[in-house]
Amino acid sequence: MTRLLNRVFLAVAISCAGALPGVPAAAYQQLLTYRIAGQDILAITAGDHVDEDPWALALTVVPSGGMGNEIIIESDGGLDECKQQLEYVKGSKSDYIEIVIDMNASTMNGVLVIQCATFQGLFTSGQ
Repeated sequence: MTRLLNRVFLAVAISCAGALPGVPAAAYQQLLTYRIAGQDILAITAGDHVDEDPWALALTVVPSGGMGNEIIIESDGGLDECKQQLEYVKGSKSDYIEIVIDMNASTMNGVLVIQCATFQGLFTSGQ
């Protein structure tokens, strides 16, 4: 009888464990996208990284449209490759960079750069 009760208890415990996930699924994904022309990037500064804090890049840009001249990019993933791409595009009159950030990522701080891509030839030399 004890064996039977142990098996029933184990079966119920396994069934309940599958029905109660540890982390609820996100109902939506909030993305923040920056498209920055290379000629508008004035400076790129990597912040000091502290354990459990997100990585950070500070971009100094040409202010436009009532926005300030500094953009802070944070990510729970490293930003070394993105910083390298920003430095490559900086000052270019025809290239731009697109940075997409997941603002409710399933990471420690809930912020993750999911794309940092360079696009070439956006602007013609006559503009």
